[in-house]
Amino acid sequence: MCGILLHYCPNNNRLENELIEFPEGTEFGDTTCINESSIFNKIIPYIAARGPNYSSLRVSKAHQTSWFSSVLSLRQPFTKQSINVDDRYYLQFNGELYNKEISHWGNDSLYIASLLQDLKEGMSIIDVIQSLEGEYAYTVYDVKSSKFYFGRDPIGRRSLSYSITSDNELYIASATGAVECFQDCIGGVVYEYDTRTKLLNNNQRSHPPYEVTSEIDPDFKSLSKVSKNLYSVLLESVKKRVESIHPTHIENSPIAVLFSGGIDCSAIAVLVCEVLQENDYECGKPIMELLNVSFENPRTGLLPSDTPDRKLSINSAKILQNLYPEIDIKLVEVDVPYEEYLKWKPSVIDLMYPKQTEMDLSIAIAFFFASRGKGFLTSQYGERTPYQRHGIVLFSGLGADELYGGYHKFANKAPHELVEELTRQINNIYDRNLNRDDKVIAYNGVEVRYPFLDEHVIKFSTVEIPINFKVNKLILRKVALQYLKLDGISAEPKRAIQFGAKSAKMTKDGNKHGTDLLKRNGHCS
Repeated sequence: MCGILLHYCPNNNRLENELIEFPEGTEFGDTTCINESSIFNKIIPYIAARGPNYSSLRVSKAHQTSWFSSVLSLRQPFTKQSINVDDRYYLQFNGELYNKEISHWGNDSLYIASLLQDLKEGMSIIDVIQSLEGEYAYTVYDVKSSKFYFGRDPIGRRSLSYSITSDNELYIASATGAVECFQDCIGGVVYEYDTRTKLLNNNQRSHPPYEVTSEIDPDFKSLSKVSKNLYSVLLESVKKRVESIHPTHIENSPIAVLFSGGIDCSAIAVLVCEVLQENDYECGKPIMELLNVSFENPRTGLLPSDTPDRKLSINSAKILQNLYPEIDIKLVEVDVPYEEYLKWKPSVIDLMYPKQTEMDLSIAIAFFFASRGKGFLTSQYGERTPYQRHGIVLFSGLGADELYGGYHKFANKAPHELVEELTRQINNIYDRNLNRDDKVIAYNGVEVRYPFLDEHVIKFSTVEIPINFKVNKLILRKVALQYLKLDGISAEPKRAIQFGAKSAKMTKDGNKHGTDLLKRNGHCS
């Protein structure tokens, strides 16, 4: 995973060519000043936090552009960013690709660079982007055409925003904080900015919108077959997300799962365990961290140990530990005292911009603390010891509710209404969830992966599963019961993280609602 920041400034004649590399551990604070732009300098700390292993600043006088990049290294060989490809292209890439050809190149950045080098006559950068499979965001500058290309994958699993000022300056960034002139990129749209005409084209898409089938199987005759096939595509999705992590990372640090204890994250945890069992790691017993976050809530009077998600996570973790004794499964209890919530609340509000509702905050702050992973391990005798998350790759069950009808509001919808709602949900998840979540999670120097949001899983789930199998996540519960051995978890009801972890409605303000806007300060200079 990496952080992306780009600034094209056509009116700045004072730029000088330079390449500055910042070693691991370099701290970038609010007073950082390595560019004449105050916006650029303000954003640098957000970008550096996403890639703690390496950062660099590249400045091109000829192209009037500055690139700041950071790297979290997960694949070998270690590759510095940004990448100058034969003096023809400048590339920044954030994310993970799962194209089979990557094994020849070692990592995704080098793979994309090879595709750009080998562009055949009649092919374009957009053709390259459309061939990518994975979760990513990118910028490409084509020297020959004087055009910038940037965007996010079709689902929008990595955050990216942009701004074009009145002076035709272009900014592109993974995260910005509360700088109000930025807008989030739409998932799957390839943005093309022509520096000669100063025009932005955002009419190209790397993938058409998903359409949910309206097919009904009234007698459920195909339920067993569809369940088996869904299990297969989910297993393959998890497998490529585990096996694309370099073995040394798994041997030296665990794989982590954002864990409420419910069916979605438990299913992902089981599938990760299945894959870990198939591989022979030199470390012996692999480790998995289940990251459960719970808040002290003064409105309800509940302590973290009393929340619904904490109680559920303890029971679910025991089930997983019994299923996979050969894997060291650690339940990391991330307790958030109210004072700690208040301390970090302004930072999370800033990070998740432009999302700005009470509900967004209650979700974002839960993911922020969970991914930070500062918690406790509880022994079988009830003794608690402090524990800090070691895993840098986090798995999430996000997407199951949108694909299989998990939200309560879907329960009583007619089939045609459910089709419309699920189609809207999966095509809008880039804006509703992913941009916000990636900003707050990646700030902790980790990468999150979404097996349910794999392209093949989404295609199968939208096209091959009858709509009546998606009432109350029937199809996923069938998979959990029949193939994942999650008897004690498969019937658990859906509970949103902000209510299960008690991060919502912290005070006794009866007039506060989830859709209410937060108070914030922003600027665009």
